[in-house]
Amino acid sequence: MILAAADFAAGKGNAPRELQWVFDHDRWGVMPNRGGLLDQPAGAVRRMRECENVYRTVRFYIEHGPEPGHTAEWQSANADTQKILDDIEELRNAKT
Repeated sequence: MILAAADFAAGKGNAPRELQWVFDHDRWGVMPNRGGLLDQPAGAVRRMRECENVYRTVRFYIEHGPEPGHTAEWQSANADTQKILDDIEELRNAKT
């Protein structure tokens, strides 16, 4: 799910179900299931939040990443973003 969200943000593959739910919520103001926040399947809202965070982080990096020769400076100035990107890369490496 996390890697699928990262891939989708980079223009590869489809959005995972939880990220599609985020898009639907943002556009239509509805949750996946009837009712409110607490009526959703166990863990669904957390998974939605995680997917959205990964998606937004990767999009931020694509749109505002370091200029050539300024990677270390960018990583220092964007330490939280870089941590998430490192975690995504660690997941990719563990998958192989």
